[in-house]
Amino acid sequence: MNETYYDQIDERVFEAELKNGLKLFIIPKKGFQKTFVTYTTKFGSLDNKFKPHGSDEFVTVPDGVAHFLEHKLFENDDDEEDLFTAFAEDNAQVNAFTSFDRTSYLFSATSNIERNIKRLLTMVETPYFTKETVDKEKGIIAEEIKMYQEQPAYKLMFNTLRAMYDTHPIRVDIAGSVESIYEITKDDLYLCYETFYHPSNMVLFVVGDVDVNHIYKVIEDHENQRDKEAQPQIVRDPLIEQTSVREPNISETMKLQSPRLMLGFKNEPLSNEPNEAFVKRDLEMTLFYELIFGEETDFYQSLLNDELIDETFGYQFLLEPTYSFSVITSATQYPDKLKTLLLDEIRNNLGKLDDLEAFSLLKKQFIGEFISGLNSPEYIANQYTKLYFEGVSLFDLLEIVESISLESVNETAQKCLNLTHVVDSRLEMKK
Repeated sequence: MNETYYDQIDERVFEAELKNGLKLFIIPKKGFQKTFVTYTTKFGSLDNKFKPHGSDEFVTVPDGVAHFLEHKLFENDDDEEDLFTAFAEDNAQVNAFTSFDRTSYLFSATSNIERNIKRLLTMVETPYFTKETVDKEKGIIAEEIKMYQEQPAYKLMFNTLRAMYDTHPIRVDIAGSVESIYEITKDDLYLCYETFYHPSNMVLFVVGDVDVNHIYKVIEDHENQRDKEAQPQIVRDPLIEQTSVREPNISETMKLQSPRLMLGFKNEPLSNEPNEAFVKRDLEMTLFYELIFGEETDFYQSLLNDELIDETFGYQFLLEPTYSFSVITSATQYPDKLKTLLLDEIRNNLGKLDDLEAFSLLKKQFIGEFISGLNSPEYIANQYTKLYFEGVSLFDLLEIVESISLESVNETAQKCLNLTHVVDSRLEMKK
């Protein structure tokens, strides 16, 4: 295993690529009670068009396959064993999630680490689908989708994305639609499994008080038994999207206590930038929004005092290889007034931030939260996984943050925020 030592934060990372292509990271945390393990494939809801291994032709699968597959891997052909119970009996809590870009299987445990690792690997590596079990799952996931759609924040977000994007699959719920779910077959699941769950497309993180060499040997021995060979990168749909928004205004009625507003800004994804620059711009935009809309700002307090926003107020910036957008949202009785004030505040500050004291304070706070996060094996494993697929080490993040200046925040905000491609998305109260 290759060892990297980060002296600034006193962290060691052991890294290896196994014969079958699986990337393994072990981060020892002496004295920690919990060990956290994540097993992740770079396969999310966006990956519905791709070339299977050995094929020159693109195939398209129904929306929601990645999330459906996540559900099904918790089943096996042994009716006697419930995997959730088996993990719990070995003092572990197991879970999984699917995002736009990846699917992660994870557990935290206080003991029986070796046994739980083997159980997680076996669970993910031994798919079992039949027509009957797939059909049964459709009803369960369909109900889950309906439940999500009854949540105002979720509905508002995906209404905004559908209005923002014309063809990009980010406009579709991660779980798919009720209609697309019923199109999924066991053959679709096996095809996606064989393509995306190959070790070459996966990464395993182990964070906790573990013997590095022993854990490495356990995982290596297990993986060598699979008889898999490393594969080249998967060819995915390039996901070309128009610059303009699909619909500048979208509105829907729901049973609500208060109307909701979301402003969505569709930005151009950045290409041909080094990975560190990419991550740096993401952080700079987060700092930009904090500096103009954060809870410490006079602007935020004035919105609160004038009852234009409530505790639902929030903002988010996302920068990924094939999409980039910002959203600002809140429940409000005065959506038109709030919209005007938000847009004016952005225009007045875009490229013009000059409060060095507020910036320095925010940067120190960010670094403090990062250092504090290193006390959590869960934080390390999840964040390291996310950044790994972006080509950056979590422990390089401190250096990237320290390189950010107020000038670079201003420059990035001007580059990454497009005020001409805006969606006004609303949920109105059903009368």
